[in-house]
Amino acid sequence: MLSGSRKVKLVVSYEGTAFHGYQKQPDGLRTVQSELERSLEEFLGEKIEVFGASRTDAGVHAIGQVVHFTTEKQVPPEKVAPALRRYLPPDIAATSSELADENFHARHSARGKYYMYVINRSPSPSLFLRNTATCVQGTLDISKMARALEPLVGEHDFAAFMNKGTYTSTTVRNMFSLEVAEKGSFLVFTLHGSGFLYKMVRNIVGTALEAGRGRMAPEATRDILESGDRGRAGPTAPPNGLYLVKVEY
Repeated sequence: MLSGSRKVKLVVSYEGTAFHGYQKQPDGLRTVQSELERSLEEFLGEKIEVFGASRTDAGVHAIGQVVHFTTEKQVPPEKVAPALRRYLPPDIAATSSELADENFHARHSARGKYYMYVINRSPSPSLFLRNTATCVQGTLDISKMARALEPLVGEHDFAAFMNKGTYTSTTVRNMFSLEVAEKGSFLVFTLHGSGFLYKMVRNIVGTALEAGRGRMAPEATRDILESGDRGRAGPTAPPNGLYLVKVEY
């Protein structure tokens, strides 16, 4: 870190519908990273590079995405979030900010992440929820879905639940907890793990839904996991029901 510079940890939330994912794109498409950098540069008056904890996909939302950046400006770090709000677009909110240790990295320092996936089961789906919850109608057996999730808890090779499209040195991850619960007309999946592979959460949800519909035996997820074969797991659930809730350090 350069002399006089400060590293700032910033927590943001965003409604992902109008973004082409978190990560900046070479063709200039609108992304969360590009909007954060633009807003920070306008606020601080210097070139800023932002590093995020999770590279959420297009249409995916965040309640507690964590980013960090380095600045030469001597703005009190805790004042960055409230001051930045006037520069941000309406679908991004700055929640909090603080001074970060010089060795802190939003992605590499993370010890765990919480994700949530929301399914709207209302017989008359609301127009206003179409971008923030995935509508699934028809009969779903919640007990079968819960049983399908059980073998996925613990440390495993999750290659069978990863889509191609990004490099990773290992497909082993530790799933600390994985649950599905009814909340009124909604089904909510909560996942807490050491980290997640490309589209892993959406593939797990898509597989659980197949079990809930009776198209797959709940016990099949154990064999799918051990096979490492993505083709044996269920389809990828849509992005609009997925939320990055929290990043642990």
